[in-house]
Amino acid sequence: MRNKIKRKGKKKYSFIVDGKTEKWYLQLMKEHENLKNIDIEPALPKKKKLSELEKLIIENAKHYDKVIWIVDFDTIIKEEKERKKSGKSKIQKFKKILHKFKNIENIKILVNTPCLEYWYLLHFKNTSKYYSKCESIFKEFKGTILDNYKKTENYYKKTNNDIYQKLKPLKTQAILRSKKLGNFNLKNYESAKAEIYKIFNILELN
Repeated sequence: MRNKIKRKGKKKYSFIVDGKTEKWYLQLMKEHENLKNIDIEPALPKKKKLSELEKLIIENAKHYDKVIWIVDFDTIIKEEKERKKSGKSKIQKFKKILHKFKNIENIKILVNTPCLEYWYLLHFKNTSKYYSKCESIFKEFKGTILDNYKKTENYYKKTNNDIYQKLKPLKTQAILRSKKLGNFNLKNYESAKAEIYKIFNILELN
């Protein structure tokens, strides 16, 4: 596998995401930020087995300047806890993928624990609390700029008041809070993380 693709002109970035919310968020980012020389292509794979996602990352790395896989780790934790003793460990499979892509320059894996909404929470709350379920975070949005939060395209893309616009003025403090949480660590995977903040550095939007 090539470590880096050298391409003149516009850079192409492939984002592989777990759900529609990440896709909508990235689409809005592309719309609102000055990304004249960057083409963001968020992909929502139909097949979400780790082995299939691994193949997709490898394939996309051949065609894009960077491939960024944004992982909501609550799903992997849930599957790990529900698996039978004889079943294959999702955590160990993810560990192998991390190790495989660790030193490949144009592949980045960013983990949110439990989910994307924890990144949103850090915009208006300084916390390191671990939430085992994503839905538990929604209660924290009450009375904030994300009051009545819904995982729908209509909520995300409200005319003149979309979710990216709402959160952007608070982005700097959300990034600082995310950095304080540190990097994802498989030895302590049940701890709050919002590594999605790293995309602003990758895209040079800091």
